Amino acid sequence: MRVNVIIPCGGMGCRTGLDFNKLLAKIGTKSIIYHTISKFYPLECVTKIILPVRECDKKLFEEILATFKDKLVFCIGGDTRTKSIANGLKVIEQCDIISIHDGARPFVTENIIMDSFLKAKDTGSGVSGYPATDSLAVVDNGKITTSLKRDNIVILQTPQSFSAKQIITAYNMIKPNDLFTDDSAVYSTYISPCTISLGSPQNKKITYKEDLITYENCYIGVGYDTHKLVENRDLILGGIKIEHDKGLLGHSDADVLTHAIMDAIFGACNERDIGYHFPDTDLKYKGISSILLLKECLEIIRNKGFEVHNINAVIMCEKPKLAKLIPIIAKNLADIIGIPADKISISATTTEGLGFVGREEGIATHCNCICYKLK
Repeated sequence: MRVNVIIPCGGMGCRTGLDFNKLLAKIGTKSIIYHTISKFYPLECVTKIILPVRECDKKLFEEILATFKDKLVFCIGGDTRTKSIANGLKVIEQCDIISIHDGARPFVTENIIMDSFLKAKDTGSGVSGYPATDSLAVVDNGKITTSLKRDNIVILQTPQSFSAKQIITAYNMIKPNDLFTDDSAVYSTYISPCTISLGSPQNKKITYKEDLITYENCYIGVGYDTHKLVENRDLILGGIKIEHDKGLLGHSDADVLTHAIMDAIFGACNERDIGYHFPDTDLKYKGISSILLLKECLEIIRNKGFEVHNINAVIMCEKPKLAKLIPIIAKNLADIIGIPADKISISATTTEGLGFVGREEGIATHCNCICYKLK
């Protein structure tokens, strides 16, 4: 059994919020497309892997996929997925099976791939899919019109594999105004109903920014800060002024919460600490709002390709009581960092009268954060 695999790579991936082809985004140290190709390349039955790409991306794809170059064939993608596959079919070599897979499905397994190939060998088609588990409904103008029984509903994925002769025949029969969302629809329209092969929820397609966040590209940071409580100073926490008879002493506004958050962010991104970036010996930071420093912190880590995923901080103080203010503080920080408020968890605790916090001499904050890297 000789298999040619077509992996379209011509999309922009706008829904991921990136300003470049999402297949070039990294999971760990390798790009998405590298991970995807690596699942097919070692299989002996795979003789060619065809990549329809945009002309402007072709050189970069060739560079990052040089490890696989003996099996790769590049062609220019079309302005739709269907046209890209049609272009790919023009450069295939002699084979029994043609398998089509989304470049943005890097978590596919060998079992899923081989089951698709073998189903195509036996029946003419092997379309990866798995049974739907959620309730399903038809919606019109925001209203549910029909509830669907999920007994016979399958979530379709890729790879989708076919008899080489039959899928070529099917694509040659496509009319100019025909619209297809995947290759199983082309095959079913012009040849025969498709056979379902093994699928899995883990074989997900990367579509949104959140889909890119995995343990392989997440980094954990820890931050800690303390400041002394004194009279005639404002008490600022998370950029919010808190009514209290004392405030925190420091070179800046001494926002102990924001400082701990910045140290956690810098730590996750291997960027030293706030003292390194904003030294208290520099007069330009005298009395500065720590929120302005946080914005500079975010610019620094974003220039390295990092984004903040979530924040968890604990404020340790005896007074004032912060329970009612925490949602306001969390929302303010979320708006500045650019993440949902439910990604920022802030709690407050006392130290039961122990230590400098217990004696109301100061406030301390401990923070953990997770940052992820896409470039």
